[in-house]
Amino acid sequence: MNRKISLGVALTIALICTVICGLFCYEIVDSKYDSVVEGMPEKMERYELLDQVDGIIKNNYYGSVDKDALSDWLIKGYMSALGDSNSRYMTNEEYAEYKGEIKGDMPGIGIEYEKTSKSQIKITKVYDGSPAKEQGLRKGDIIVAFDGIKLTSKNYKELSAKLEDESSSVNIIYKRSDSEKAVTLQKGYEAESVITGVYEKRLGYIAISDFYSGTSDQVSAALETFIASGINCLVLDLRENKSVNYDEAMETLDLFLPMTTDEKPAATVADNSGKTVRTYNMSPGEINLPIAVLVSSSTASAAEVFVSDMKLMSKCEIYGDESTKGDCLVQEIFELNDKGALLLSVGKISPYSGDGYEKTGITPDKIYEYEERNDNFKKDKLFLYAASLLMG
Repeated sequence: MNRKISLGVALTIALICTVICGLFCYEIVDSKYDSVVEGMPEKMERYELLDQVDGIIKNNYYGSVDKDALSDWLIKGYMSALGDSNSRYMTNEEYAEYKGEIKGDMPGIGIEYEKTSKSQIKITKVYDGSPAKEQGLRKGDIIVAFDGIKLTSKNYKELSAKLEDESSSVNIIYKRSDSEKAVTLQKGYEAESVITGVYEKRLGYIAISDFYSGTSDQVSAALETFIASGINCLVLDLRENKSVNYDEAMETLDLFLPMTTDEKPAATVADNSGKTVRTYNMSPGEINLPIAVLVSSSTASAAEVFVSDMKLMSKCEIYGDESTKGDCLVQEIFELNDKGALLLSVGKISPYSGDGYEKTGITPDKIYEYEERNDNFKKDKLFLYAASLLMG
C-alpha cells in the first residue's frame, strides 16, 4: 500500500516521525519489546489509526494544538504502555538534567515534599549537602509562601512550580512549630551520596544513598581512614538506595569482595532471550571485618545486587524491617536525534549464585521494626540495633 501520510500527522504521529526521529526510537523499543508491536502489517495499522485520529482533530478540534507537548506526551504514553516503571522517555532538557544527576549534580533546593490538606508544602526529606540543608530546613517544616504570597488551593500549582523551574533561586517562607522564617535558596548543588561516621571509636558507618560517578572512590577513601584508625566493624546503610547505576555499584562492591575462585562472575546481565550481555567480576583484595548492611523496602536495583552478593559471599548480615523491592531490571540509555533519550530496560541481572531475588526481594537476616529512619545515625534505632550485635 503506497499511502502518503499527511503533514498534520506530524502532530500525532510524532511518536515515530518527528520526536522519535524517523522511527529510530520506535525501532529500538520494538526490538527490545517484540510483544508490543509485531510485524509491519500491525505497524501500518497503527500508522493509519493515528492518521485517522489526526484528521478528526485537525478538522474538528475547537482549540489549538501544542505540537511539542503533544509529541512528548505521545512518546511518554508509548513508554508507559510497556508497564515498566524503570523505562522512560526524556526530552532534551530532561536528559541534560539526568546526565547531571548521575554525576551527582542536582537541580532544585534538595528536598522531597508532599501537599498538605491546607495546600501547603510539607518537607518529607532534606538531602545532605543541599541548599535546603545549608539553610537549616528540616523534615516536617511547612512551606507556606513564595515571594511573600501565601499558598492556597488556587495558586498551589503555580507557586509550587517555583521549586522546580529554571530560575537560579527561590524565596520561601517556612513554618516550624509556631514560628515562621523567610529564606532565599540558591538552586543546584552537588549531592553527597556517601555519608560516614564513627560510633564509639570502634565502628565505622557508611551510608550510600545512591551510586553516582565517584561513589566508589569516596567509599574507598572512607575505608582507608577507618582501617588506619583501628575500626574493627562496619555498618553499611543502603536504605532508600534505588540507584540504577550498576557499573558504579559493582565498582563499590569490588572494594569489599574477593576475586571469585570458581571463575564465576559476581553478577551477570541477560537479555530477553537469555543471552548473557554483560558480566561483572571482582578483583583481588577484600575487607575482612564484621559487616552489617541496613536495608528497607526502598532498597532496589543496583543496591539489591550489591546486598545480595555481599550476603552470598558471606561478607555480611542484613538488617531491616522488611524485604527489599525485588527489582532486577538493568537499563541502558539510547540517545535520540533531537537530543532527548530513552532509558530502557534491556536485561535482568542475576547475582553470584542462587535463584536471585526478582519480585520477592532480599529478606533481612535480622528483622527489626522501627517507626522511621533518623538522619542522625547515632540516634537511628535500626543502626543502634545492628551496632549492639556487631560490637557485642
